[in-house]
Order: sequence, then structure tokens, then C-alpha cells
Amino acid sequence: MQSKLATLLFATLTAGSCVLAGASPASATTHYGKSKRISSEIGWQNAGVYVEPGDMVRIHYVSGRWTVDYREFPYVSSAGYPRHIDRRIYQPCKILSRHPHGSMIARINNDHYRVGGSALIEARQAGFLQLRINDADGCLRDNDGSVRVKISVTDY
Repeated sequence: MQSKLATLLFATLTAGSCVLAGASPASATTHYGKSKRISSEIGWQNAGVYVEPGDMVRIHYVSGRWTVDYREFPYVSSAGYPRHIDRRIYQPCKILSRHPHGSMIARINNDHYRVGGSALIEARQAGFLQLRINDADGCLRDNDGSVRVKISVTDY
């Protein structure tokens, strides 16, 4: 009985220490967490976040709806349009052609990323985070709405 109890206690302590060690790395520091509204009617918008190479940027959709054409297409979240609607939208208006119209996208200098509803991005270079709808500048005049996202940056 004592042997089984000792084994159980040892296993519990060992498992607990592994979870604790992996749950909160001592070298990770969260710089900031902020909320930002992104308009569908404006091109690249500065998110007010500066990152360094290797920083992990988490962007998460919180609320809001937008559309790439208020006369023709429904309002959607930052995930963008489903494929059956996306195919009906003028394709040359996309900035990132492999991702749906209406999805949120990001850039840090010349590096572009799809955010959609949520993304974890490792910054490859230093610069300001910018966000926008996946709809080119010349196609913004018929857009409407905005979304709110939460942004946090962690360095390792």
C-alpha cells in the first residue's frame, strides 16, 4: 500500500512539475494587449503595435461586420466570405488572391499574412503591424462596416 501511495505521489508531483514548467516559460514576455477597430473603407491601418523579429503576434476577431459591397453582398465577420459568394466578387480586387474577399489581412513591412477570424503570426522583420480588409484600394468605395480585434504581442 505504501509503495502504491509513494508511486502515485511521485507521478502526481512529476506530472504537475511538467505542466507548470511548460505552462509559463520564464523567457516569454507579453508586451501589450490592445483592442483596435479596423474600417473596411480605409486601406492599410496602423494597429499601433511595433514588433521585432521573432515576436509572436496574436490577432483575434472580437466583434463587428463589414462588406466589400453594401449594395450586392452581405456583411461578414473578419473571416470573410464563403467560397460560393467569394467566387461572385471581382477577383482582381483581392490583395491576397488565395484568401477570401472580406477576410482580415495583416502586414509588417513587406510581409503579408491572412488573419481571418484569428491568427498567430511570427514577425520575420521589425516594423509596425498594419491591418485591413482583403479588398484593394481601388475597390474600397462601396465597402461598409468595421470589425474590432484584440492584439497581443509576446517575445521569446
